[in-house]
Amino acid sequence: MKVAIIGAGVSGLACAHELEHHGIYPDIFEERPRVGEPFPHVAGLLQLMNRPVPNQLYWLKKDYHIDIHPLNTWKKLTMNSPNAKKVVKSRNFGYFLERGQGERSLETQLANKLKSPINFNCRADHSELAKEYDYVVVATGHRQVPATLGIWTENFISLVRGAIITGDFNPQELIMWVNTDYALGAYAYLTAFSRTRASLVLIHANATAQEMERHWRTFLKKEKLNYQIEENFMLEHASGTVYPHQVRNIILIGVAGGFMESFLGFGTVSALRSGVLAGRAIAKKASFPKTAAELDKEMRRSVRIREILNTMHNNDYDHLIATITFPVIRHINYHSNIPVLRIAGDVLELIRDSTTLRQKSILPPKS
Repeated sequence: MKVAIIGAGVSGLACAHELEHHGIYPDIFEERPRVGEPFPHVAGLLQLMNRPVPNQLYWLKKDYHIDIHPLNTWKKLTMNSPNAKKVVKSRNFGYFLERGQGERSLETQLANKLKSPINFNCRADHSELAKEYDYVVVATGHRQVPATLGIWTENFISLVRGAIITGDFNPQELIMWVNTDYALGAYAYLTAFSRTRASLVLIHANATAQEMERHWRTFLKKEKLNYQIEENFMLEHASGTVYPHQVRNIILIGVAGGFMESFLGFGTVSALRSGVLAGRAIAKKASFPKTAAELDKEMRRSVRIREILNTMHNNDYDHLIATITFPVIRHINYHSNIPVLRIAGDVLELIRDSTTLRQKSILPPKS
């Protein structure tokens, strides 16, 4: 069987890895000179996202044949809103992974496990490859191919403005900020490569590059962040819904297939799973849309949560952080295996609506 994979990102490499597990060696085409995005950052695997799975690394190894070595275990979460700061600790919130082109990055780990060669500096055409190969897997990381095929429905475009910074950090902590003074729907987080080096990013939906620079400066000033900056970067990520995920012999995975977790922007696990499921469907000559149906449902729930968060204001954030760190709720959120994200959209709507009602109740009557 002849299989071509366009894109040597996380989802494409995971697909190749699964195909090799079944004795199929694909041809991989990558337009960059090496695997991984040019700007390094630290992503989180949050256990909350994949419940009732207790340990994502064991799960990925056992069920998806992906063996990952993380940077660190995630044990501390610090949440900042305009009028609240809460710290939650756990033995294991999840894990931190390096992304990018470094020797420890997830992309490098996956590439080193493959026997199939990667054709770098090669921009492949999916329509031409579809004539030559039994299957073409599109893992380009952007919406161009599904849009061309007429199967892409855009949700929103997120810009990621970030920097590699130096200072004194806890490698087992994620620090998060939400504040509409930067921009409605914007949020930021800091994750560390080591005790002296970290990535700091601000994410905002539907902003221009010029607007994003202004939000970034406001964020740094508002939070009084004076870290030494090694490198600046800006990335664009499109969130969209794809239907169907397979057109004739062309299969779409990762961001190109709409498999991007939009809630917190940590799309690593969904990208890996979409790639493995595509490889599994090809090897078993099964329907990829049916194979990936449950993952697709998870992505749609994630989009709904993100869309609600994008409409929240500072009072909503204060209320949200107070709610999720209330002792009983905190235990459910961070110290249990209850799949709370299945109802998170409804809960967030209640928090937002209750905040609005409280504000209306304390406003003076109109004269």
